[in-house]
Amino acid sequence: MTKYYFTYGTSGMDYEGGWTVVEAPNKESAIALFKAYHPLSKNGLLNCCSIYDEYDFKKTSMYEKGNFGHYEWEIITVVRGAR
Repeated sequence: MTKYYFTYGTSGMDYEGGWTVVEAPNKESAIALFKAYHPLSKNGLLNCCSIYDEYDFKKTSMYEKGNFGHYEWEIITVVRGAR
């Protein structure tokens, strides 16, 4: 699974600063999972500022310094198993 980082701005979103990590097999699946917990904004847009894969997120200053004073708020993942 790949980690995708959904970042937040300073106002009007579910969180102020920081990010949500979504573990998914691809970006499209990650967006679907994110939308399950964070419905679209009133304008019909994703309720985040930007989406990065793990490789690109680690290149940003947010990875070590945070985003507007905050870091990871939550992790969204799917666990699939057999019984």
